[in-house]
Amino acid sequence: MNQSLAHRLFVSAGTVIFLFLGVTAFLLDQAFSISLESIVREKLKLHTYSLLAAADNEEGMIILPKLMAEQRFNSQKDSLIGIVTNRDGNEYWRSISAVNQRYSLPSPDAGDWLFGQAQDDSGKAYFVSSYSTIWPDDQGRKSTFVFTVMEAVDYYQTGLKNQRLAVFTSLIVVGLVLFGLQAIILRWGLKPVRNLAMEVDAMGRGEQVAFRNDYPRELQPLIANLNLLIDNERRQREKYRERMADLSHSLKTPLSVLKGVEAEIVRNDVQASSRSLVGSISEQTDKMSNIIEYQLRRAVSSSQNISFVAINLAPEVESVLAALDKVYADKQVVAELQIESSVSVFADEGDLAEVLGNILDNAYKHCQKKVMTAAESIVLEDGRPGIRITIEDDGLGIPENKRDAILERGVRLDSAGAGQGFGLSIVANIITSYNGAITISESSMGGALFTIDFPTR
Repeated sequence: MNQSLAHRLFVSAGTVIFLFLGVTAFLLDQAFSISLESIVREKLKLHTYSLLAAADNEEGMIILPKLMAEQRFNSQKDSLIGIVTNRDGNEYWRSISAVNQRYSLPSPDAGDWLFGQAQDDSGKAYFVSSYSTIWPDDQGRKSTFVFTVMEAVDYYQTGLKNQRLAVFTSLIVVGLVLFGLQAIILRWGLKPVRNLAMEVDAMGRGEQVAFRNDYPRELQPLIANLNLLIDNERRQREKYRERMADLSHSLKTPLSVLKGVEAEIVRNDVQASSRSLVGSISEQTDKMSNIIEYQLRRAVSSSQNISFVAINLAPEVESVLAALDKVYADKQVVAELQIESSVSVFADEGDLAEVLGNILDNAYKHCQKKVMTAAESIVLEDGRPGIRITIEDDGLGIPENKRDAILERGVRLDSAGAGQGFGLSIVANIITSYNGAITISESSMGGALFTIDFPTR
């Protein structure tokens, strides 16, 4: 059964409070019992001293007045009893309160005290204090006498019960107060969690787009990660929407061509060449297939991926150059490569291929005869280690006032060639997602110089 967090905490803390109060009650009761015995012991000693003070040894016999100064010795209904015996148990004196009762009395050694409990014939319990003393008479003869003072246990029971009741009542009141404070503290302490739940509900209703940042310090990492997750998810949806818009836009031209071909076939234009029609259809369907494949690949790709790997840069560039040499075989482009074998880029393989492919394709397309690619290790502006990749050609270059514009979506400098103007904007987006940078300037060979700064991590 699923329980709320507040219920779990309340039960846990309540159990601790209950155990604490129970142990406290037990310890206090034990302390009261020990304290009571100590008090009774001292009181019985004082009563014993009063008997000793009033006693006299006449010819080996203890003489005590029938009525004592302590009035409780003088009443048969009272619970304070005094008895004097010799070591053999023969009685010399007993208080009026002890009339007609028989007791089993202790016999301590001379000069010793004994303290404990005893019962009379009826089973009534008493605290007992016995003191043995050697007492000389007028002729110097010494006799041993045992002075025993007893007090009924029930004389203290009422006070002990009242004390226990007061303590237990106080502990119950303290417990109720602690439970109330605990409920208040839990409600106050879990308020951020309730607020978080309300914000999640508000997001579900579309009334809120992110979590507030006024949560306690312990929840800040969670809130930051949740906001990052929500932001990433929102940007991913925007990316899907953007990719689908690109796909729709890119398909318009080939679809228009195919519509024209269809209309020409319907008109049954005898001058239209069958081979030309088939070539046009094949060219446009290939173009549509490539556009769909590319846009879908971009739609499902992530701008950041936790599966980045260290990619050896030189072989990757060589692979792209080999493919472009075949595509632009008629230009006989001279491609130079100045990259050490140890240089690596920490990135997604598809992203790196996209960046190198688009920029090198532009270089091959617009160069006269020469393209050069180089790479070196650098320190980025924020102090991180990085790799700088430069790709330049000997073409006509890019006008300075157009260099920023061509990195935007759909912007092209040449309207005659094939393409939608998305290649360089895709490159810029990928590099930005890596917290890198791309700049365009003039090459020493007269053409365009693309400079790409990639962090190594």
